[in-house]
Amino acid sequence: MTIAAVKQKKIFFYPCNKIQFQQNQNMGYINLCEVRVVDIIFSDEASSIILKNSTNGKKFPIHVSIETGSLLLDLFQRQTFKRPNTFTLLSNCIVSLGAHIQTIVIDDFSEGIFIAKIILNHKGEVFSLDARPSDAIALAFVNHLSVWATAALIERLSCIEKIPPYGQKTDIFVICH
Repeated sequence: MTIAAVKQKKIFFYPCNKIQFQQNQNMGYINLCEVRVVDIIFSDEASSIILKNSTNGKKFPIHVSIETGSLLLDLFQRQTFKRPNTFTLLSNCIVSLGAHIQTIVIDDFSEGIFIAKIILNHKGEVFSLDARPSDAIALAFVNHLSVWATAALIERLSCIEKIPPYGQKTDIFVICH
């Protein structure tokens, strides 16, 4: 297992076997834990991307529309498409412009909404783009990349005992603050 640290627009990866990580804001580092998509589940109203923390095994959902869930399921299962989908097109555009996606980071949860960043590298300079987690995860699938979450977010989510159904997402996370 590894953790990534972001400092002054650069990302460093180093080995880690700790269960909990502390943010060191004095140094400008952000500690990250790898999370993996383990399932995409559907209900009548929505779908949920189920992410599992590789460090402590806890799971948490990101609720998305049924359409988004269906596309992510196809990407998750490595379906092939006759024509480029939106995420393959975006990935191809990034590469055509001389950049590449370095990593995906889910870094916050506020007012019932998860926040993600797409970390791009262009000629050695690192840029961070704000993104919906579902879009960032789709780009991770297309580019065979790991998805990371900040240790602070993982700590906030560690109180979840069961995966909340769609519609209870805000209430269930309030107890984590």
